[in-house]
Amino acid sequence: QFVGGRYVYGGSDPNSGVDCSGFTSYVMRNAAGISLPHSAAGQSSYGQSVSYEEALPGDLLFYGGKNYINHVGIYIGNDQVVHASTAKTGIKISGATYRKPVKIIRLLES
Repeated sequence: QFVGGRYVYGGSDPNSGVDCSGFTSYVMRNAAGISLPHSAAGQSSYGQSVSYEEALPGDLLFYGGKNYINHVGIYIGNDQVVHASTAKTGIKISGATYRKPVKIIRLLES
């Protein structure tokens, strides 16, 4: 429902603009009652780690490098992720491996 919304650095409400972790924290709080920090790296320390092969819709996929995380999106199935991408593209759906996920966590009971 938020695809096409604005990317705003530091934003936390998809109705007015969000960044990646603002988007994931908003969705998890409003859809599942789960509070997460407004930081991709901070969110990566929550939940249970799973492999890409085990990923289910609702899992969070984290992107970055060997020793850092700088982006997060929500897995929606079919090898796709919804995320607040950039100021130019806003909230969009991408292939989940458009970048190699460095961590995947499950917050929701399956």
